[in-house]
Amino acid sequence: MKKLGLVIVLALSLGGCAQLQTLTQVVTATVSPTQAIVAANAFDAAESGATAYLVYCRTNLATAICSADNRRAVIKYTRAGRAARNQIETTINSGSSVPSALYNTLIAAVTNLRSTPAAAYAGAQ
Repeated sequence: MKKLGLVIVLALSLGGCAQLQTLTQVVTATVSPTQAIVAANAFDAAESGATAYLVYCRTNLATAICSADNRRAVIKYTRAGRAARNQIETTINSGSSVPSALYNTLIAAVTNLRSTPAAAYAGAQ
């Protein structure tokens, strides 16, 4: 009896097959390798700006633009972008379609890097 109640609650919470099918489509969505390569190139440009920013800050820690919070954010977004880019490159090299979650992670990293002071350095734009 408890199992039947659980099944009914689960079915009601899903709201029917249409929503479940939409969820399946979102989870399995892919991006073309061309789109993924463009995003990877955009990340490479933003990453070069982030690197230039961190090199600048190494010798100018007292400036406001090089605050610890800014540097941490740049490092965090750069690491997330590198991980996504590397996974995308591996996926493309294996001949598979790129999962949209990886693509979206890479785009988020680029967008986040552009919102930091690193965007003002060479290659960031």
